[in-house]
Amino acid sequence: MAVLDQFGRPMAPTKINELLERQAVASIGSVRQIQTGHPADGLTPLRLAALLRSAETGDMTAYLELAEQMEEKDLHYAAVLGVRKRAIRGMVMQVSAGGTSAAALEAAEMVREDLESSAVRTSLIDVMDALGKGFSVCEIGWRREGSHLRIDGLDWVDPRWFEFDRTNGSYIYLRDNEGPQPLRRDCYLVHIAKLKSGLAIRGGLARLAAWAYIFKNYSIKDWSIFMEAYGHPLRLGKYGSSATAEDRAALLRAVRQIGVDMAAIIPKEMDVDVVAGNLTGSDKMYEGSVRWWDEQISKGVLGQVGTTDSMSGGYALGKVHDEVRDDIRDADGEQVAASLTRDLAGAIVRLNFDPRHNVPVPLITFEPPEIIDQKMWLDLVERGPAAGLKISINQVNEVFGIRPPEEDEELLVPPRPAAAPGSGFSDVAAAARQLAALDKTDPETPPARDSIDAMIEEMTRNGDLQQIMQGELGTLLEAIAGAADLQEVRDILAAFEVERSPTLQKALSRATYAARLAGEVGAGIKR
Repeated sequence: MAVLDQFGRPMAPTKINELLERQAVASIGSVRQIQTGHPADGLTPLRLAALLRSAETGDMTAYLELAEQMEEKDLHYAAVLGVRKRAIRGMVMQVSAGGTSAAALEAAEMVREDLESSAVRTSLIDVMDALGKGFSVCEIGWRREGSHLRIDGLDWVDPRWFEFDRTNGSYIYLRDNEGPQPLRRDCYLVHIAKLKSGLAIRGGLARLAAWAYIFKNYSIKDWSIFMEAYGHPLRLGKYGSSATAEDRAALLRAVRQIGVDMAAIIPKEMDVDVVAGNLTGSDKMYEGSVRWWDEQISKGVLGQVGTTDSMSGGYALGKVHDEVRDDIRDADGEQVAASLTRDLAGAIVRLNFDPRHNVPVPLITFEPPEIIDQKMWLDLVERGPAAGLKISINQVNEVFGIRPPEEDEELLVPPRPAAAPGSGFSDVAAAARQLAALDKTDPETPPARDSIDAMIEEMTRNGDLQQIMQGELGTLLEAIAGAADLQEVRDILAAFEVERSPTLQKALSRATYAARLAGEVGAGIKR
């Protein structure tokens, strides 16, 4: 069965020695030259209309040169077109086998290895050149690897070296001194950006942006002239009816020198007036015109303006516009994947597998990158386990990019929750019992009454408690209440070096003495 190109035409097999040699190269005396014209210089609406019509009828050289210059001269157009070209680099390229046979799996692996090489991945930007010009052609470089032929790289070919069939406007030929030549089979990756229906040469974004480009440049030129004279007053020279030509020339030089040198001399019979111009708001007109055309270019290239131009609506509007741009990116990726499947994957299968085995061509696709809402995941991790949801720690680490800690690494610990004001600190006896409970081995045994209880009751009766709680004891007990274990309590007490009030010092001394006496003799505490 004959192999068909992207236009459905039968293609003759290419000889091995031709595969290893480039066909689309520049040479002296050839119609394929690296020198280029510059139609954007001094471009007028009439010339633009003429070169666009010429591109439709077969002479597309001037149009392609204009498309190249637009990317070099218009900063905004170059930026938004570059964003769209590079968007595909963020997508995940996948290669799926066309069948389950061993040959089909081997073919898929070969295609995957070749397309994931740096030589091919970095050439995707050349394939995306079709967005601006309507089409792009890359010549495939082949190399021998044992009994196989593998892709060595993709070489961008100047689109001016090609022409479309004058009859149907679809078939692509290589320009040559001997006339249009068909492209060698399995030697070219041809990508046509299907941005609109109709002729491929009329589907490039450069054609869409060309009119905005020329009118924007008119505004920039007028703006530059305006800024040169902005703020300078009008110097008006007056001469009498008897003034000679030499007098008038001297007066003209004088008013010019006033603007440059701030000094001039004129005949006594002549006058010079300085008239201030009313320029309020005039500068905004040019800026507004240029900005408006930039917004139109953004709409045409990206389908939105929210992520490229400063405008009202802020973050929310930009997020909506990002989604619109993602739709365009996905469509671009789908078209590029179809071209890669047809011209690269198909060529690898045809050149490396016996055609009698009918090995299916692997399918190439571009999948959008997975977007993870980490804020939503964090909320899920906090609330999910309490609701009975089972979450893998490895999955959480993968979402947040957290690696497992090493054995000797210091780990983060959750902060101790702050106690609510008034909870547990007004009842000093309860806080003291909590301190004593930290050192108990039997949690079922109720705390025994000791000297601390007696001290607290006595201080409550005589009114010393409120005074003490407003001072350093309240601060100390608050720190003790947040302790995790007895050792931390000891550290808090050791670090507590605030000078104690006489009342507190006396109470602590009495309690310590009573507690020691009770411990030595086993007696109860006296009131």
